[in-house]
Amino acid sequence: MSRWDGIDEFMHVVDTGSFTGAAERLGMSKSYVSKQISQLEDRLQARLLQRTTRKLTLTEVGEIFYRECLPMAEQFEFAESAVADMQQKPQGTLKLALNSRFGVQHMARAVAAFSRSHPELSVEVHSSFRDVDLVAEGYDLTIRYGKLDDSSLIARSIGGHTLCLCAAPEYWKANGQPKTVEELEDHNCLTGPERYWMLNTEEGVTAKVKVSGNWLSEDGATIKAAALSGIGIAQLPDFYVQSSVEAGKLVKLHQPWSSYYRDTWAVYPHSKHLSTKVRFFMDFMVNYFATEFDWDVDT
Repeated sequence: MSRWDGIDEFMHVVDTGSFTGAAERLGMSKSYVSKQISQLEDRLQARLLQRTTRKLTLTEVGEIFYRECLPMAEQFEFAESAVADMQQKPQGTLKLALNSRFGVQHMARAVAAFSRSHPELSVEVHSSFRDVDLVAEGYDLTIRYGKLDDSSLIARSIGGHTLCLCAAPEYWKANGQPKTVEELEDHNCLTGPERYWMLNTEEGVTAKVKVSGNWLSEDGATIKAAALSGIGIAQLPDFYVQSSVEAGKLVKLHQPWSSYYRDTWAVYPHSKHLSTKVRFFMDFMVNYFATEFDWDVDT
């Protein structure tokens, strides 16, 4: 029996908060994870986890043991990464989370190009309308947009894009175009649940502008459909509406304050050593968006 037996399972149970989560991440059965931790506790002659039907918590001894094991686990991960670095190619599985809000197919196309360049690497792409918990859910990295608030994460800019305000010609004809930010109060603004837009003001600063309207959606495709129907103004990426603008189905508002440049970030947990697969991915994305990727695709 290895002295490390049960420790990896124990660390994953603590990280995910459950035996089920640890089992899914490790690709093992829940019963096997439970058995390994029970044997670990027997070997240490100490209870590490307090189990109830509703909650799983660390005992005082368990907290100390986890804290002492954490640097060893990180060192082991570092050693594995060092081997991969020596081989100069990414290995294993890259687990990536994408935000579905605006045209996830555009970012997915870039990820597919990365996968095509590195066929030896398995890529798992998960998309949702929420920001995932990278550590608890076991992701290597995620793509986020705009201002980042979570200081426990490390972010690298991989590019960005401009959001514009646009509406169908019939909406502008019936309601006129706002000449100031304040005049947005008189318009039906198609937004997400947060009900605000970020705008670059004439003074060169970014403003968070509260707006209102009768259409709410987290899905950019749904907001675009509403704008095309003529019921209000939408804020959408230029690349997302380009062909509709060229076809005359949408008209962009051209005011000094009516656009917003939004950064795109590759984000990974602060606690993790930058693995070869993550480094290769971020380097690829920076180069791809700077030299090869055509944002002007409207689907």
